[in-house]
Amino acid sequence: MKGRQAGSLLVPAMTVAEIYRMTEPLDEDRTHLVTVTCPGCFHPREWDASAVCPFCRYRPNADRSGALLPVGTQLKRYVIGEKLGQGGFGITYRGFDLKLHMKVAIKEYYPSDLVGRSVGRNTVVLNSREHEELFSYGLKTFLKEARTLAQMKHPHLVRVLNYFEMNGTAYLVMDYLEGEDLATHLKRQPDGRLPWRLAINLILPVLDGLRKVHEAGFMHRDIKPGNLYRTDEGLVLLDFGSARQVADSHTRSLLIFTRGYAPYEQYLAGHLNRQGPWTDVYGMAATLYFMLTAQCPPSALDRKQNDLLQQPDLLKPARHFVPDLPPTLDAALDAALAVEPERRLQSVVEFKQRLEAVLVEDERVVQAPVEPVVQAPVEPVVQAPADQSVDQERPAWPNRRWRVAVIALVLIGLAWGGAWIGFRSPPRQPDLPVVPVAPPPVAETPPVAEMPSVAETPSVAEKMPVMETPPIAQASQSFEPEMMRIPGGCFQMGSPISEKGRSEDERQHRVCVEAFEIGKYEVTVGEFKRFTSATGYRTDAERNTGEKGCYAWSATDGKWGWREGVDWRQPGYELSDAHPVVCMSWNDAVAYAAWLSKQTERTYRLPTETEWEYAARAGTTSARYWGDDPDQACRYANVADQTGGPRGHSWTVKHDCTDKYWYSAPVGSFQANAWNLSDLLGNVWEWTCSAYDRRYGGAETKCVESPRADARAVRGGSWYYRPAWARAAHRDSNTPFRRHLDAGFRLARSL
Repeated sequence: MKGRQAGSLLVPAMTVAEIYRMTEPLDEDRTHLVTVTCPGCFHPREWDASAVCPFCRYRPNADRSGALLPVGTQLKRYVIGEKLGQGGFGITYRGFDLKLHMKVAIKEYYPSDLVGRSVGRNTVVLNSREHEELFSYGLKTFLKEARTLAQMKHPHLVRVLNYFEMNGTAYLVMDYLEGEDLATHLKRQPDGRLPWRLAINLILPVLDGLRKVHEAGFMHRDIKPGNLYRTDEGLVLLDFGSARQVADSHTRSLLIFTRGYAPYEQYLAGHLNRQGPWTDVYGMAATLYFMLTAQCPPSALDRKQNDLLQQPDLLKPARHFVPDLPPTLDAALDAALAVEPERRLQSVVEFKQRLEAVLVEDERVVQAPVEPVVQAPVEPVVQAPADQSVDQERPAWPNRRWRVAVIALVLIGLAWGGAWIGFRSPPRQPDLPVVPVAPPPVAETPPVAEMPSVAETPSVAEKMPVMETPPIAQASQSFEPEMMRIPGGCFQMGSPISEKGRSEDERQHRVCVEAFEIGKYEVTVGEFKRFTSATGYRTDAERNTGEKGCYAWSATDGKWGWREGVDWRQPGYELSDAHPVVCMSWNDAVAYAAWLSKQTERTYRLPTETEWEYAARAGTTSARYWGDDPDQACRYANVADQTGGPRGHSWTVKHDCTDKYWYSAPVGSFQANAWNLSDLLGNVWEWTCSAYDRRYGGAETKCVESPRADARAVRGGSWYYRPAWARAAHRDSNTPFRRHLDAGFRLARSL
């Protein structure tokens, strides 16, 4: 992901020199330099210069390792900030490009076993003359790899912007990424792991980037969760240029690898060190294994020893920890994690094909033929005047957090190949009448003014190749979403007059609710994809009902507007099957509920507005289910916050925290409320089945009886929304055909 540009502050040349303690004369452009005032992270400073930076924790007078370049050191056109990371062969710093006025990451070749710093702390010097040949060989490899990587353009490989020699060593200048490494990201997930479909879809594009590296004659050799960075665009592979090509006659001393992620051959020397693309295959497979199981694979050296002693492999199958994984996924991991190089998958292309085949097989299973849904015709919905439903300052809604809400059917082939075992379905509940609602016909409207389109992003399904697999016979199905039982009770709906951010339509009144069930997560892309695959259903956005496309935010101009070609499949940003489905109209949500009810013989619907707020509060009386402080939101919700957006965009009014997402997040990415429900605030707006009544006259307690009812109540806010709108009592409304980039839904069920 591209780093955000720093804020601007023009300062006199002498003041800048004092702040940064430069080691080179300043050029003439320096007086016009867009600079920042925290020397550690280059963030505009609004605190005392002697205080600790609240963003990077930099302290001007803190003790600093003698191995690090001093903060403020100038290297050509770059200024050094605080350390980002350090390994055996390099140190990576925050940096600032004085010419382009942007943050960068700067990696210094610094093999700590061989070198130290000069008295001035800038120049790298050898600890011993006997290290000279080894250091020089590593330096040449570092620069050679830098030249190669600088020519590669791939969104999932860190981009090398520049490289140069200086101070007796060499430096790589790379994109500064906003996000966190995968290891840190996984620690914040439930059980420390990811749903398998999401994990595969995160890994596939990285494998494609790694293929380009291998085709250029290079390898990474240290792939692990700590060297993959999680950004809004997915995973980016980091830490190239660490001299890991040094081997053979130059001994193992310059080899670097990580226990558990390094294959057996990386522990060896001489002709036994048979490294190639298969070496990186092992690292990628070990990383995926960790993403799926939260277990680091055992050392390949220990595994080899057990093999020699004819003892069982220390590596347990991934399904030992996560029984729901498809057997084909376990088989792909087994082939990629073979101890002996010659028995392992030989290229990342092979590994990628095996993982894609797992997804395709899963799609074929869950999309087994079903009886088409017969949709009842409804009266066309006439578009409401723009001034009643669209507010440029407050667009009718936006999206955020992650974890797969789909309880998918895992089918295991039995001995005869004809019988299949699925997940146990819950006890059947009595049916309530449901009238299938079809999308309204396209209403005739005046032409819409041309607006900049959001960049199209192909869906996961569109990116996957179609692979021939044997037909599956006698496959039973389960499309049951994960539902949470909510106890009945009474509560104060709305907000007290004293609540900050309160709107006039939040009259506080006592309401009672009968026990019901509601989806633990918002309906996901993967769940909605099953529906459209089975029925051929096209959403209002795809049919251009009333307006063309979806009402979406564009990074091109930073505005909301109707965008032709934008829909749930291509919202303009990268998403996986685990993300909430967006650009959903009320008609689309009701059509999905009707289809699901038919498939499962259970009655699904949208929640009433009362049920929604009751579930969101989860027994609390505060403005939000975590309390009244909006700046605690980033632990619980995907909202407008300090996270930098595409093209340098940032929210004007925002929560004072960072949740790492600009658009929607995979469902379940944030801490659930007390009733174990995720994303009820933030991420995406959620349709209710209730008509909107600003006076709370009783419509909030029931579903609409007529498809002609005008405005529907929507709840929860989204990734776009400020603190005043990310509250349990906040309400909005929209007409049934309207759809927004940050609009989705979750299901409910009566008991």
